[in-house]
Amino acid sequence: MNTRLRKPALAPPPIVVAQPWGEQPALQVERYFRRVYAERMAGLPFLNPALDVAVMDFQRVDGDWLGIVVTPWCLQLMLVPGGGTLWEDIPAGERRLVGLPAGPIEFIADAGESDLPAFQYCPLIAPVTAIADMAAARAAAEDAMTVLMTAPAPRPMPEPENPAQPPLASRRLFLRGRLGSN
Repeated sequence: MNTRLRKPALAPPPIVVAQPWGEQPALQVERYFRRVYAERMAGLPFLNPALDVAVMDFQRVDGDWLGIVVTPWCLQLMLVPGGGTLWEDIPAGERRLVGLPAGPIEFIADAGESDLPAFQYCPLIAPVTAIADMAAARAAAEDAMTVLMTAPAPRPMPEPENPAQPPLASRRLFLRGRLGSN
């Protein structure tokens, strides 16, 4: 289930077809976010000084790569193309729903840069000022991945309160005040 949600106000750049990653992208993703931290984010007031950049190992999901990135400014789910069925090339800034076992999750496209090509992300926690330390951030990331990769349990149908009484025949009877009368 891949459904586009909305388009950004400004015209997005043209779609660039992403090349699938054959190997685990965690190391390259970590290098990219460490560079972003050093060049663009360092010293900003909303950063959590107790956190560093860390990438939870990516795993293959329907042929594509799914992982979680911890940074001093956010904790986010990340989708990287692997040649599978989750990935869809969309313009940078556009949002779409990606079907995961827990249900559809909204991702935002990022065009990437030379050291990390196109990826899509879903912010899970931002800002991360309430996270105490890296151990807590890693635990939150692991819990999030477990929840996202687990299908919800089916809910049992509720039993009728009085099985001897048949359900109302129609809304019309209800509106006319003939509740439960035959």
